[in-house]
Amino acid sequence: MAQLREGKYASMRTKVAWTALLLMCFLIGRNIHIPFLYGTATGKGAGGEGLLNAANVFTGGNFFYPSVFSLGLGPWMGAAILWRFLFIGRFARGRKIPEKTVDRARNTLMVILAVFQSISLMAMYTVDPMTWGPLSQRVVVQIFVVLILTGGAVLVAWLAKQNENFGLGGITMFIFYQIIITVMGNLGALPATVANSQYTGVLWFVLVACIGVVLVGVFVGNAEMRLHINKVSIDNGFMGVSYLPIKLNPAGASPIMYAAALLAIPQFVVNATSQLVPGASTGAYRFLSMWGLSSPVGFTSYLILLFALTIFFGLFTVDPKQTAMRMQDSGEYLDYVPPGQATRQFIRSRVTLLSALSGVFLVVLTGLPLYYIGRYPDLQFVLTAPQTLMILLSLLWLLNEEIADTMIGRKYSFTLGVTPGRAVA
Repeated sequence: MAQLREGKYASMRTKVAWTALLLMCFLIGRNIHIPFLYGTATGKGAGGEGLLNAANVFTGGNFFYPSVFSLGLGPWMGAAILWRFLFIGRFARGRKIPEKTVDRARNTLMVILAVFQSISLMAMYTVDPMTWGPLSQRVVVQIFVVLILTGGAVLVAWLAKQNENFGLGGITMFIFYQIIITVMGNLGALPATVANSQYTGVLWFVLVACIGVVLVGVFVGNAEMRLHINKVSIDNGFMGVSYLPIKLNPAGASPIMYAAALLAIPQFVVNATSQLVPGASTGAYRFLSMWGLSSPVGFTSYLILLFALTIFFGLFTVDPKQTAMRMQDSGEYLDYVPPGQATRQFIRSRVTLLSALSGVFLVVLTGLPLYYIGRYPDLQFVLTAPQTLMILLSLLWLLNEEIADTMIGRKYSFTLGVTPGRAVA
């Protein structure tokens, strides 16, 4: 038990044990059926089955089986990006908001999104009222189901946070599990799909996109732009040089996962509103039919969101403002660039350029294949293959970096009585 408390300084064996334990809890929760929900789920609750399937895979959810963890990480992912995009910025500029306040507000937003998503998900199933006890009403059952689903979403977010602190892969491991389950479930239909001559052109397009994703992911996954940093104590003929590394794809595969989660939020909110407000079903149905991936509006919105999130996550990962402030405080500066605001703008321009190029890559190779979902709905598993490969490659790079950091950290001993690993002679 002492080893399990070492946190980020734990050994590789301990981190793997933590991840296995948390994934086991996640697996158990996904198979605990919610009572009073029966029938087969339809795509109406999320604006079309295409978007429902995409959100189901890329958020680690299980919308087609009413379980405790059916919502997956969707509410947490939506709250994280909405809080960062909508509430942080001008509202928080120049202010130092306590971390506890930020966490409390973000968690509140997550619960609100989980409630709307629970109501929308519940509408896709048949709800049986209670036939016993003093509270034999349909409304009471609906409240009970919403509470179970919302509590499950909060618990999944907590499990993902624990895996980020003690295990390997962070939240991506839960999405990785859902991807593996989806791939295994669709492999049986793949031979018949490939043999169908009707799909030949689309399959060749998807194959080229997959090859492009693999080539770029393998050869560019760890590539970076290096900006030379001048340091008085390091940058000399005896000590070598120092660089500010910026990855060629700063955002990784995060835009793919978060784009699906964000695009599903309006559908869930509108569908939940139609269940709560009498007479709103007609307008809700019109909106949902227009907003799915099979419609021009929904497909175009997804591509724009995917490109915008690539730039957003690139800037969020590098954070030009904090990087420029840290360099100025430590007396560091870039070649021919004054410290302070000029350095911040220079770094921002470079990150924005690289992120925009990555955004074009994601849109062309992973987004455009989804255009055929409306025409060939049975090919969704194949059409999302480039996205799946991109997420898997990003996960492998993430795990490789975490394993390398863990192995390096275990080679050193720490003073003040804290010894996370054995010292190497």
